[in-house]
Amino acid sequence: MRRLKLANFIHQIHSAGKTNTVAVALILTEMRFRGPLFRVCEVAYALWILFATGREPTLTLGTCQVSFSYWRQRFGSNHFELFRAVFDDVENYEVCCLFLRTNSRNSLKEMLLCYNGSPSVLYVTLFFRNLALGHIPINGIPFFGEQ
Repeated sequence: MRRLKLANFIHQIHSAGKTNTVAVALILTEMRFRGPLFRVCEVAYALWILFATGREPTLTLGTCQVSFSYWRQRFGSNHFELFRAVFDDVENYEVCCLFLRTNSRNSLKEMLLCYNGSPSVLYVTLFFRNLALGHIPINGIPFFGEQ
């Protein structure tokens, strides 16, 4: 995420209330591993599974890379809103927070294992680097504290 877009993203979620720095760190970490083209392909595949087979896709979507079932939980049967939201930074943040609330753990290690399954050393390093960024003000907006 470019610095200006990141500042705008943080401003949007901060103005909505407390900011979950773990969710922000997870999204920033996931963005390093899957680019926009990959996310478009995920949506195309999810649409194909949904409409060609009539089944719910079992993949992760968006910059937050959260399972389709959490997107469905947030948006219900409204396919248009669900797939539009996959490309919206704030909606990705909200779905990530939904996942974290639903799957709360006692430690960051347990949470990372739940979120990623088997995170690499690089993933864990980037996550903690991004988590540390959560305590640095961007454009005068500190985002710290958890929901």
